[in-house]
This record gives sequence, C-alpha cells and structure tokens, in this order.
Amino acid sequence: MSFDADVIIVGGGLSGLSAGITAVREGLNVILLERGEYSGAKNVSGGRMYVHALRRLIPDALERAPLERPITKETFEIFCDKNRKITFSFEEKDKKNSFSVLRSKFDRWLASEAENLGLLISYSTLVLNAYREGEGITLETNRGTLKAPLIIDASGVTSVVFRLLGLRRFTPDKWMLGVKEIIKTDVNLPENEGEVRTIVGAIKGVKGGGFVYTNKDTLSVGMAVTFDSLPKSEFPAKDLVEAFRERIGIEGEILEYSAHAIPYYGFKNLPPLYDKNLIAVGDSAGFLINDGFTIRGMDLAIGSGMIAGLAAKKIVESRNFSNTEVYYEMLKDSFVLKHLELAYNRFELINSPSTLSTYPEILCNVLSDMFTVEENRDTLINDVLYRLKEKGIPLSQAVRDLWKAVK
Repeated sequence: MSFDADVIIVGGGLSGLSAGITAVREGLNVILLERGEYSGAKNVSGGRMYVHALRRLIPDALERAPLERPITKETFEIFCDKNRKITFSFEEKDKKNSFSVLRSKFDRWLASEAENLGLLISYSTLVLNAYREGEGITLETNRGTLKAPLIIDASGVTSVVFRLLGLRRFTPDKWMLGVKEIIKTDVNLPENEGEVRTIVGAIKGVKGGGFVYTNKDTLSVGMAVTFDSLPKSEFPAKDLVEAFRERIGIEGEILEYSAHAIPYYGFKNLPPLYDKNLIAVGDSAGFLINDGFTIRGMDLAIGSGMIAGLAAKKIVESRNFSNTEVYYEMLKDSFVLKHLELAYNRFELINSPSTLSTYPEILCNVLSDMFTVEENRDTLINDVLYRLKEKGIPLSQAVRDLWKAVK
C-alpha cells in the first residue's frame, strides 16, 4: 500500500506544529492538516505560556517570537460574596518564566518557522472521516483523501481522529468551557512587566474561575468553567465572560470574543494516548494542568508534540507502525506526565465542592472576625474551629485537605 507521507498531523496548533517541526528535523516526510485559514485562526487559550518547552523547540524564540509581556506579578482574588474578597499578590521583577501571548499572532509565527524548515501545511483542510486501511490510516478531507502509516492527532479537545475511529467517549465533567474577550485598554505597567490575575468566586454556581492577563496594549479577560456546572451558573454561558468582566470592573473596547472547549481530565483520568498507527498530543491527549495556582496547557502541548515527533522517527525506522507505545514510554520520562502526576492531588482537591466555595467563605469569616474589635473576642484557633464546625467540616478533613494542597 502506498502512502502520501511518513506522518500526517491533524491540527496546526502548538502541539501539531511542534510535532511537525521535530519530525521534519528528524528527516521524516510530514504533512500537517489545519482546518483554519491559518494556524491560530481556530486556536483559543487564556493566553499565558510557560516558555521552558518553547526554548527547547526553538532556542532563540524569546528573542524572535511575538510574545506579549513577561509575567512578573501573580495576583489571586477570592470572592466570598459581593462585599468581601481576599486578595494577595506575589511579584518577581525581571522574571521570564512565562509570557502572555495572543495565539492568532504566535501560532502564525510558529507555522512560518515550521514551513521554513520544510513542513508542508495544508490550510482550510477539514478531516471528515478516518478509517483503517491496510497497514495505515486513511483520512477523508474536504480536499481529498490522504493515507499514512502514522497519524498524530493534534486536533484539540474533540480528538477528531480518535473520535472517528471510536476511541473517545466524552462526558461533560471532563470538559471545560473557556470564554475570552480581548479588551483594548491602557496597560499601566512598564514594558518588561506583566500581571496575571486569577479570580475565583466572582460568578456564583460555576466550578472554575476567571483570569486577566496583561498584553502589550490589551487585556485578555475570560473564564474557564466545567460544562457540568453551567446549568447552576447565575448567568447563561453566552453572557458569562461579559458578566465576569463587569463584576471585576474592567471597561474598554472589545476587540475579540472567542469560546473553546478545554480538556479537564487530570492525570488519573487521561483518555487513551495512543493506539495502532495513532498518537494523541496536546489537548487531544487531555494534557492540561489546573492545580489552583497555575493553569497550563501550552507548554504541555509543545512538549508532547516534540516527543511525538521524536517517537515518530523511532516508529518509522522500526517499520512497526502499530507499536506506538514507544510514544507513551517517552512521555513517562518527560515533564509532561511527571508534572500532570504532581498536580493531581491539587486537581482532585479543587474539584471537591468545599474547596472553591465553603473554604473561601470560612476564611473570609475568620478574617472578618480578626479585623472586627468588639467586647467579646476569641482566640484565632477557636474561631477557626467554630467556623469549620458551622460548615460541617471536621478538623481532620480540613487537615487532610491542607495536606493535599501542599503535597
């Protein structure tokens, strides 16, 4: 059976382009299919990239890539109710560990880097069907049929190829809805500084939170909430980000609105990452970390894409295209799965109903008591115990949850 390429990659986002760049460098014949008119046209993210993986992919990327601002300040805001809020910040100037990015700019740049290396990208190409044929997989697209012995599915959370082959089952608790607006406004920060605001409890009923990222001359404002909590939201999904923006007091011209499904599996619930002739990367593999302090997907996408490109070389050289487990073995030795595993305790904790609702309320009550001076006053420990008891949470459970948060 003749094939059109050694590898076909479905999806031209960060994971697909990283896989393509790596595979081309390894000397493979690669075709990438992107459904948008250009890379970045269909890609949505909150807008923060941890750049350690990018530097491995393109060592001089920080000097050349269209990054917005280095994140030098972390601010966390927890709304207890309309009148009470906990806020704390950490600032570290001159830090360049993560940057705000606009995906429409960045992905387009990365695609041009890939094409300059020789990666063939077919834009406006939509995969309509996939099936096994002979020793490979055939993809039917709106622009014709393509065959390859190895497919890398980088199509995003819907995992197009895995789904068409019957290898995915989706449930609402494993997806989040991400909604975002780009707001034109004055950013009153020095050019080499940027802030991330992580906000919990601003919109009642939903499981998730909001964010504000400072770009060069805009703000990325949005929310990420689980699909299964949307029916409990005080606002319908279509009004979610606007209500959030108004509640936190951000005004300005709306330049862009976008919505996107986000994977929300956690390490122990990841879907199948490989099958015969098939590899999943990035969102298609469910690679997202939410540990309450950081939300990460882009570095995992780049990292898993690079590993897939290297694994593709090994698989092609072996001529055993059904043995894609080599990809998983390489993932296990990488930061991708190691970091997902490290984050799982906190991921599990923030999915507990009490973590994002009851505990913030208890903390607000304790702080209110601390800063209220009246005739009767108790010790701090007694007040904490009283507030826990008031909410029906045993001290032993609170200690276990605290241990999970730091473990």
